[in-house]
Amino acid sequence: MAEEQKMTVEESEQYGRAIDARNRALEKTQYEKEQKLPSKDELPSPLTEEEIKQRVGEMNYRNMKDAKIMNSINS
Repeated sequence: MAEEQKMTVEESEQYGRAIDARNRALEKTQYEKEQKLPSKDELPSPLTEEEIKQRVGEMNYRNMKDAKIMNSINS
């Protein structure tokens, strides 16, 4: 490439910003509004062992409590 065809740093940065702006316009990306995190007082209390047993079933609870390995949460 000939010397007169090279971009200066400023031209390169300007070109990059123009390409980024064009790509953002074409992406149609939606950004959710920032939500306020709940305060510590608004968080629910941890589940008791009885509530966990009711949700997952007593046998599943007992099997996982006694198991020495960690299974996938989504299994």
